[in-house]
Amino acid sequence: MKTPLLSATTVALLALTACQSKTATTVDNATTTNTTTTETKKPIVLPPSIKSEATYRCHGDNSLVHVTFYSDDKSASVQSPPGSQPVALAADAAGKPLTATGGWSLTGDAKTIKLTRPGKDAMSCDK
Repeated sequence: MKTPLLSATTVALLALTACQSKTATTVDNATTTNTTTTETKKPIVLPPSIKSEATYRCHGDNSLVHVTFYSDDKSASVQSPPGSQPVALAADAAGKPLTATGGWSLTGDAKTIKLTRPGKDAMSCDK
C-alpha cells in the first residue's frame, strides 16, 4: 500500500511544480521603437565649503560684522550686525572684490577686511 500512495504523492508534487513554473514572454511591437540617447552628463559641482569665519570690529562706527569666507575664494556671506539675515557676496574670479546687489562690496582676507554697505562709506574692519 505504500507504493500507490507514494506514486500519487509524486504525481501531485510534479503537477504543482509544473503549475508554478511559468515562463515570462516578452512581445515586441513592431510599431514601437525604443530610442536610447546618451547624454553627456556634466560633472557635479558641490557648493564650496567654509574656509574661515570671523567677527570683525569696523573702524568709524565701531560696528560688528560677521563674515564667512568660502573655499572657492569667490564667495562670502556677511551678517551686519551679527545674527541678522546674511548677505551673499560673489566675484567673477578669485582675488576680485566680492559684491552683492544694493551696494555691498568686500575685499580683504581673514585678518582685515574693507567693507562697503548700502548707504554707508567704505570702512576698514579688523578681527
